[in-house]
Amino acid sequence: MNKNILCSFIFLLAGFAGFTSSLQANEANISIEDAWIAEAPPVSKVMVAYLTINNDSDEKITINKAESDAYSKIEFHETIHENGMASMVSYETLIIPAHGRMRLERGGAHFMLFNPKRPLKAGDTVDITLHTTNHASRTFSVPVKKNQY
Repeated sequence: MNKNILCSFIFLLAGFAGFTSSLQANEANISIEDAWIAEAPPVSKVMVAYLTINNDSDEKITINKAESDAYSKIEFHETIHENGMASMVSYETLIIPAHGRMRLERGGAHFMLFNPKRPLKAGDTVDITLHTTNHASRTFSVPVKKNQY
């Protein structure tokens, strides 16, 4: 009887290991172009990242989280210009249409990077991971560059 319980336990563990491996392999079907983080003064609590996100799949992709070990949090923002005034709007998700792209650029949509854990300067790189609503993710490296006006 104990032998049967041990065999069942081993099969359960083997199945769980296969399940976790498949979760780790669930990589988002997106690619990143032209990614960069604008260098900021060392005392700055907020930085900004620009990039283009390409959806290489046949279905829309909804990105619901971005994270990095280099920052306390990352938010999705957009600068809106109305009546000669600029304001910032925050979004919970970014939706990339099937075979489409979203350009995050100065004066429009961008990532706000809060509370850098160390001073970052031009030449440094930061890993950012994007997570989707279907539990896929993609990590990419982003260079810090001199602010390009």
